[in-house]
Amino acid sequence: MRVPVSAENSLVAQTVANGPPTMAPPSFNDGASLFLFNLFLMTAAMFLGAMLVGRQLSRIWAQRRFDHPLDPVSLYRTITVLAGVGLTLRCGAEAMYLWGWSPADPVTVARVAMAKRWIDPVAVAAGLLWMGIVMLGEPGIEHQLRKSPLPVDMWSRWPTLARAAGIIVLSFIAAAAAVIFR
Repeated sequence: MRVPVSAENSLVAQTVANGPPTMAPPSFNDGASLFLFNLFLMTAAMFLGAMLVGRQLSRIWAQRRFDHPLDPVSLYRTITVLAGVGLTLRCGAEAMYLWGWSPADPVTVARVAMAKRWIDPVAVAAGLLWMGIVMLGEPGIEHQLRKSPLPVDMWSRWPTLARAAGIIVLSFIAAAAAVIFR
């Protein structure tokens, strides 16, 4: 008779409980700098992706009466939302796993690892849908992008990245504190 798998009796929980106590998952080989770098990047990318999704969804909602779903701007926004969703979910799942790593609590590590395995396919599906829309909409979008007035003045928009820079700095500080005080 097969015993139903739960977090308590999963292979992940058993491996973590029986393994040596490490500050990071074994794949990091106790490399504090690599763990810090991954924790920082995954956390920052998750928050930045969520900000991008929120921004684009608010634009889609605000322009819903004016933009047709097949307009180039609608395709651009949909592409951006799907890329942001994929990034947020994938990096969020990994950040959750890294932040939740604790050899003293193997059951939680097992639960987080299982959640990550369920989230990853959804993130990949968002990425595949994003790429599919890019491939299907590319000719029309490129045609519209070649119309005047060009070029786009991106440099005047640099101040809008201040919040993103703040997220990056705070993510690094949080990751550094987590690694230093473990």
